[in-house]
Amino acid sequence: MSEQLVQNAPPGARAAVVKRAVVAGVVGHFVEWYDYGVYAYVATTLAVVFFKSSDPNAALLAVFATFAVAFFARPVGGLFFGSLGDRLGRQRCLATVVVMMSVSTFAIGVLPGYATAGVLAPVLLLLARLMQGFSAGGEIAGATSFINEYAPVGRRGVLSSLLPAASATGLLFGATLMTILTANLSESQLTAWGWRVPFLIALPLGLIGLYLRLKIEDTPLFRALVAAEQHDPTPLRSSVTRQFRPIAVAFGATLSYGVGFYVVMSYMPTYLQEVTTFGSTSVFVVTTAVLLAHIVSLPLSGALSDRIGRKPVITVASVGLVVCTYPAFLLVSQGSSLVYAILGGAVLGALIAATAAPLFAFMAEMFPTRVRNSSVSVGYNASVMLFGGTAPFIATFLIGWTGSHIAPSFYLVAAAAATALTLYRTKTGEKISKELPQT
Repeated sequence: MSEQLVQNAPPGARAAVVKRAVVAGVVGHFVEWYDYGVYAYVATTLAVVFFKSSDPNAALLAVFATFAVAFFARPVGGLFFGSLGDRLGRQRCLATVVVMMSVSTFAIGVLPGYATAGVLAPVLLLLARLMQGFSAGGEIAGATSFINEYAPVGRRGVLSSLLPAASATGLLFGATLMTILTANLSESQLTAWGWRVPFLIALPLGLIGLYLRLKIEDTPLFRALVAAEQHDPTPLRSSVTRQFRPIAVAFGATLSYGVGFYVVMSYMPTYLQEVTTFGSTSVFVVTTAVLLAHIVSLPLSGALSDRIGRKPVITVASVGLVVCTYPAFLLVSQGSSLVYAILGGAVLGALIAATAAPLFAFMAEMFPTRVRNSSVSVGYNASVMLFGGTAPFIATFLIGWTGSHIAPSFYLVAAAAATALTLYRTKTGEKISKELPQT
């Protein structure tokens, strides 16, 4: 089925094809980010199981250092799978990465702890995390290209906003599962085997994601390139040499979401456990409220970006984070009022959603089809590697260094300001690629 056939098909048939493509991209993305994010939700238990230290904060820093190191594998995975996706196809790479992520996550669930394997335990944990990072590096660009190359122009913002929604839903599923385990297991049971459960179920989830991704054809745009023999044999080199400016814009535009996602959505349960007196139930309630506010806001912000443009939505939301992050952290960190914590967290979740929802359409629209995967991979993964994946580690370090529970807010404010400044100073991204579907 060529691109022309998809565009000229009856509306019902065309909508069915787009729906199947979105489901394949989104469900697989959910699996990827459940696998990747559940690590942060069991961080305090992993610190006990895999690291021997008389200082709990030092052990927790070690866990988050391992979390961050995986992000340095993301650009490598992004470069590898991004180039592969531009040469061999988006669908093949997406099927491969979901298998790789599921297997590496399952592997964490069967690793021996420090008490059994000594220093080998954290080494094996690190290797599994590196494989997760390598896989995640190939996921976002492939899914971004896949959905936006199927979606019509008036729906790209709202449909691609389902990718971060799937990420947050994966985190919510992980948080819910850990809360159920915590409520029903003793601390010794949780440390002995309970923490393994979220990692072990990654394998069946991965099989579901693989099935869905194998059932959908590659995008009409990519198939048209192959048929015309116009695909780039060296897309990575072409991206770096010919797309440097838009890649730099993608890097800066990602900062608000990249840092915000990992400071607020991923790190929040650990943050609440460390700086407040909330019990496990209250921590779950706050975390759930943050994630739900984020998930609900994503399609709304994506639809808004389809009406008024990507840049205005991301810019205004980033400025909102600059203004609101510090007072929101004040409300969350007090620990004296569950309502205040929910309010502060929900505000952050909604604002971060508004930076995320237009982002994936914004990046896809800047690049031609022949180098879209590679270019998005370089810009997005480099930004998340340097500033997003390190966020839980930096947040924990800042709290210990300054003695202030509000210190993580400074990092998010700086990232949001950088995104706003990037978009203010550039006109790149205003012009939508004519190669993407226009109907």
